[in-house]
Amino acid sequence: MDKRVTVSAAKDFLPLLQQCAQEGKPVFLIVDEGGLRREEGRILRLDDTHLWLENHRVVSIGRLAAVNGVFIDSYAQC
Repeated sequence: MDKRVTVSAAKDFLPLLQQCAQEGKPVFLIVDEGGLRREEGRILRLDDTHLWLENHRVVSIGRLAAVNGVFIDSYAQC
């Protein structure tokens, strides 16, 4: 049986994002901005609402559907 780790809201990604930022590990994101798109890279800066990637893209945490394979419940079928 396939079992996925999920979170209930985008803000629940913060601990995972903080850990990746502290360890310098890349993040692999799915962002929902009216359609799903992928982003990836190391986090240069992070606050409670946005993250800044090394490619100078700014991502709203509220728009995240998945981080490193962990999905919000409503996207778990992606």
